[in-house]
Amino acid sequence: MKRTTSQVLAFVAVLAVGAAACGDSSDDSAATTVAAPATAATTAQSPPASDDPGTELRAWGWASSETEDSTLTGLLGEYSSISGDSVTFEPQPEYDTALQAALSAGDPPDFFYVDSFKLPDLAAAGALAPIPDGVITDPGDIYPSLQSAFTFDGTWYCPPKDFSTLGLVYDVDALAEAGIEPPTTMEELAVAAAALTTPDRKGLVFGPELARAGVFMLGNGGYIVNDDVSAMTLDSDANRAALQYLADMFQAGNASTPSAIEAGWAGEALGQGKAAMVIEGNWIVGFLADNFPDRNWDVVEMPAGTEGRGTFAFTVCYGVGAENESDAAWDAVDYLTGPEGAAKWTDAFNVMPARQSLRDGWLAGHEKLEPFLNGAEYAHAWQFTPGFGDVVGEFNTQFEQLIAGDITVDQLIASVTEAGESVLG
Repeated sequence: MKRTTSQVLAFVAVLAVGAAACGDSSDDSAATTVAAPATAATTAQSPPASDDPGTELRAWGWASSETEDSTLTGLLGEYSSISGDSVTFEPQPEYDTALQAALSAGDPPDFFYVDSFKLPDLAAAGALAPIPDGVITDPGDIYPSLQSAFTFDGTWYCPPKDFSTLGLVYDVDALAEAGIEPPTTMEELAVAAAALTTPDRKGLVFGPELARAGVFMLGNGGYIVNDDVSAMTLDSDANRAALQYLADMFQAGNASTPSAIEAGWAGEALGQGKAAMVIEGNWIVGFLADNFPDRNWDVVEMPAGTEGRGTFAFTVCYGVGAENESDAAWDAVDYLTGPEGAAKWTDAFNVMPARQSLRDGWLAGHEKLEPFLNGAEYAHAWQFTPGFGDVVGEFNTQFEQLIAGDITVDQLIASVTEAGESVLG
């Protein structure tokens, strides 16, 4: 589907809305061109050679570390050796701004990172090519929750490159000293947070946002919207109970935001010893290893509410631009997200494979992170509908006021519901 100029212009403001998960990281790395050698090598599990050998492809993304850059460059080098194409990886320091400009100019990269939060807006703008039949290897191997994260209006647009979920990460020594077992229910979590709070440390720390508070609503069987994001469902007893539960913990002084204890984010608060427990994703692992190697931490799945456990799946796919869709681009995407490429990608650092068949092999090298991976079975996609970013922002603003004691749960529900209904109708 070709996109129109008016569709792209309507999408311009959307890219400014953050995903409110772990954030898009980038660096100032120069583009890395991976050229094919004169003689292409072949392997038993290699993707088929492109129908148009010698195609030059541009891939865009952000980079969170040198490891990510080098790993992706290496995988693209392998693909180039096999296919005969030349792939240029161009990490963008200001990714959203750069992609917005490229789409507006009608010259997007051949394939590029797409956060699940922003997929609906890109799809609605006609900026993404839907996945053609048969181009993705064994799509049934991909976790259903992740495939649905990149499906919009019944159309699957792109395969996930990896994913993350939220868990309860805790200071092992702090819990041991207090005689506290890792909590498994929301009731136990509140008790543990109170017992672990000291003058110099908060029992529980997390960012004041829907991407964290939402897991408590999910655990109670509620959420801000219905499954197809067509109606607001915030005004319910399940959500009211979850929000009051959180407000009570904050107002009792047993929970805190990172900024309130002079930490940049919850991972830093745990590393500094200012938090005994935090709600974060598996991206915290590398951060703690690099910055607080002596911190003795562990993780459990999110404590269950009245209806079970809740978590979010934060995931990114490789989208192919509709403006210049090509078989070569899909070949490259399939290699990167197929069983072989995905295994090499996720073995390099602490993101999790989107393919179920890779679970056991990945866990063999990341045993400690199993609670995060278990979340894939019940994770809710961090995704809404075009224009909903402002509603998420309204929730975040109201939630900060709620936990500060400035408004009631009913006032939050009324304000956010009104904002949501103005978008959803």
